[in-house]
Amino acid sequence: MPLTSHNPLLQTLFKAGGKVYAVGGSVRDELLERPTKDQDLLVSQIPMERLCEILAKFGYVKKVGKSFGVLKFKPHDAELTLDIALPRKEQSTGTGHRDFEVEFDPFLPIEQDLGRRDFTINAIAKDLASGAYIDPFGGKIDLAHKILKVVFLQAFEEDPLRLLRGIQFAARLNLTIEPQTLSLMKKNAALIKTVSPERILEELKKLFSAEKPSVGFDLMREVGLLSILFPEVERMIGVMQPARHGGDVYTHTMRVLDAARSSADLETPGDLEVMFAALFHDLGKPYTRAEDPKTKKVSFYGHQIVSSRLARKWMHHYPIEMLGVNPQNILNLVFNHMFETKSFYGERAIRRFIRKIGQDLIFKLIDLRIADKKGGGFPHTVRGVFKLRNIIKEELAKKPPFSPKDLKLNGHHLMELGFPEGPTLGKILKDMVDHVLADPENNTLDYLKNFALTKYSHLLASQPTPKHDN
Repeated sequence: MPLTSHNPLLQTLFKAGGKVYAVGGSVRDELLERPTKDQDLLVSQIPMERLCEILAKFGYVKKVGKSFGVLKFKPHDAELTLDIALPRKEQSTGTGHRDFEVEFDPFLPIEQDLGRRDFTINAIAKDLASGAYIDPFGGKIDLAHKILKVVFLQAFEEDPLRLLRGIQFAARLNLTIEPQTLSLMKKNAALIKTVSPERILEELKKLFSAEKPSVGFDLMREVGLLSILFPEVERMIGVMQPARHGGDVYTHTMRVLDAARSSADLETPGDLEVMFAALFHDLGKPYTRAEDPKTKKVSFYGHQIVSSRLARKWMHHYPIEMLGVNPQNILNLVFNHMFETKSFYGERAIRRFIRKIGQDLIFKLIDLRIADKKGGGFPHTVRGVFKLRNIIKEELAKKPPFSPKDLKLNGHHLMELGFPEGPTLGKILKDMVDHVLADPENNTLDYLKNFALTKYSHLLASQPTPKHDN
């Protein structure tokens, strides 16, 4: 919960002659009446060492950032962690959001600190003593008119990450990028190459939290970022599909991505693994498109194989696991997204399907297929997928054996029967899972012992005869 003027810490800072401001996203979100978890504070008129002494009485303080101008503060009586900084001015001395000359000055006017920020909507401060807003660049007016505008013309040159920050702000907050700012983004788009993959992923995660991430991808396409960050997605543009898919591959993919983020028909809308799989699932279509010259029928045979290869290549460059997702799960979703959805599958086929995909991933795959349907030309034709999802749930409720750990017989039992320790045991156990998956009622200790002794008796016979002491 954000700190208020009655907070004992703030009262102490005020009495010490300090001025305390809320800055950045928390002020912006307050003006937009959006919930916010974080609060960044700026404290002026108090030197750093004195500020640390005061904060230490109220919680844990850690100095971070260049020249120790930023503090991480965790109060004793609260769960939140605050970023607290002195006013500062900075100048880029390199490229890629890495090299800056930073100068911290507790007596620097707040307006100068705000003047180094990216967009006017983020260059607003709130005086926590008086409640007054300091808004030297008209950020409140821009917020009211839903406008995104840079604070100064060199903003993207000094920090190219702001290109992507602008994209995700526009998508998340439903903002229109002001013409001059848009022109500057186009002019400086190539500078995004100097930004680290890790920083890019942080902004992409925020973009994926937008109700319609496609807005951000369309903006990336407009300003020239898409060809740099997602060249294989850009390649989809103009690759036409049959009418049932609704437009070219790019348009379809954007609809699928939006559905993966926001459709209430999904079990976990907004799941990052499903969303990245939605973005990547048709990457292979530009490479596999074929059209029959007589019938004009269009096909994309094997596109899921090519898509998974291209997705792997992208994720090799961008360490996506830093976002808390499993790259292999995304690849599995992409590779398997063309599964048959007819709901008249028999129980055995359903169990084999669940085992192939995995219990942890099966419903994400179903979500991907629903999103895929939602992104097509007939978004309401998903009843068959819903029915399949229910059948899978019913089958899982029966708790059939999907892995060796679900068997009533284990490796120790096999060794007691005389089978050798090692890879042989794993092979037998895997075969047993395949066998009882067809008929789960056979998952009993006696049945499985007899199965092993009957089918693998040759392995027992090939073992050396045990030596006995005389």
